[in-house]
Amino acid sequence: MKIRILDTATRRVTNWSGGTTTELFLYPFDGSYAERKFTVRISSATIDLLESRFTPLPGVTRYLTPLSEGFYLKRNGRWQYLRHGDVLCFSGEEDILCRGSGRDLNLMLKNARGEMRILPKGDHALTLHTFLLLYCPEETTVNDSVLPADSFAEITKAGFSTLYLSRPAVLFTVDV
Repeated sequence: MKIRILDTATRRVTNWSGGTTTELFLYPFDGSYAERKFTVRISSATIDLLESRFTPLPGVTRYLTPLSEGFYLKRNGRWQYLRHGDVLCFSGEEDILCRGSGRDLNLMLKNARGEMRILPKGDHALTLHTFLLLYCPEETTVNDSVLPADSFAEITKAGFSTLYLSRPAVLFTVDV
């Protein structure tokens, strides 16, 4: 497998009711999040308000992980604390209230399968998927490449089947 860093210049930044969101990946490539024409969307959001409500996305499976300390989320009438390093999977139809400010990472799937996982430092066996994508919050050596902080990369299907990370990173596996 081979690693290709995706250009930061292609990232789209937009506002949402609680802050800003930066689109890291959208499939199909000619899709539109605003028009809800997507199968896969990966984004990073800032939460600037102390209390905000997540955008409802019926028919979308969502994954979320804090890149900052963490957030309190009210789901189904109950509060839970989502810590840095935790990953939450939930339905886009859920009414979610968020308390706390910071930054998070999101995976949204519509008519696709996949997951978002935090990988610790070390070796990791990879299996083939339609898309293998990696987010590195800190500068990280990935096999023989050094990826800068806040880098987002696609792992392509040629070269290696084991991933070595010098620091924790977030792996997205997606099948469409």
